[in-house]
Amino acid sequence: MNETAQQNEAIKHPEARHPIQIAARRSGLSVDVIRVWERRYSAVNPARLSGGRRIYSDADIRRLALLQQVTSAGRRIGDVAKIDNETLLAMIEEDRQGAGLLNAKGTGKSIAEHYVADAMQTIVRLNPGKLGQVVAAASVELPLNLLLEQMLTPLLRQIGDSCKEGEIRVGQEHMASSVIRHYLVGLLNKSSEEMNTLVFTSPSGHQHELGILMAAVTAESEGWRALYLGPDLPVAEIAAATMQAKAKAVALGLQCTMDESSLINDLNLLRETLPENVNLIISGAAAFPLKPQLLQLPASVPENLGQFRELLSTLLSHS
Repeated sequence: MNETAQQNEAIKHPEARHPIQIAARRSGLSVDVIRVWERRYSAVNPARLSGGRRIYSDADIRRLALLQQVTSAGRRIGDVAKIDNETLLAMIEEDRQGAGLLNAKGTGKSIAEHYVADAMQTIVRLNPGKLGQVVAAASVELPLNLLLEQMLTPLLRQIGDSCKEGEIRVGQEHMASSVIRHYLVGLLNKSSEEMNTLVFTSPSGHQHELGILMAAVTAESEGWRALYLGPDLPVAEIAAATMQAKAKAVALGLQCTMDESSLINDLNLLRETLPENVNLIISGAAAFPLKPQLLQLPASVPENLGQFRELLSTLLSHS
């Protein structure tokens, strides 16, 4: 574009004068996230120069900064993208007050540890109603990411360890799993069918249900549509469901490896059956010892929910 054309474009959009890199720097968002939020949620509508380049006004950047703050507190962008700035400011103030209360009581981790201890007591007493109340109370006090990563994940680990050590019985473990599963399922199916779909399941012989459910909840909080198929599914069914749903990715949970060669063969078959543009994500306790083989499929192998969130953000930015 020559100098005269640029001047004419500036006259058309006198308030819009910042490139996307400036908008990203000032709002605290990445360029990729801004593009996704515009395309999927119409979070802002920047002006465009004749060559298609976005230019942002101060008001656009202010709104992006507000959305960055409310989503950082744990809200979904799909839930807040259409909310006016005044309401966003009120939400931010509520979050600040909540953070002050949280700091007065202790760090998020110490609060989560308190709820883990309370939950274990209810499990020992075989009291599903009380366990549900503890999880519900934790969900009010902790942002979703902290609830999943610092309360439920350590709780499930402690339940498994206690059962192995004989400190709780199998029946108590099953009761706890049932309550937590019910809670997690209730958080799903809140997303739009227009969002990119990610299929969640585990292959035959693997009952990695709670880990996969937490990953599915995380995905929906990051702007995906989570299609949860349940555990223990043959690879042919996984592939068929993925293609029918036109999913962008498949996330598998591996809990135990009884027959390593058979598992790798199944995963190779799944990779060969799926379209090349469908990403394969594999996690779980049994995935980490097999990481070199899984990377060769190829597949992504996040080791925790934090890494999983980063992977989801990368996939969205390339969609």
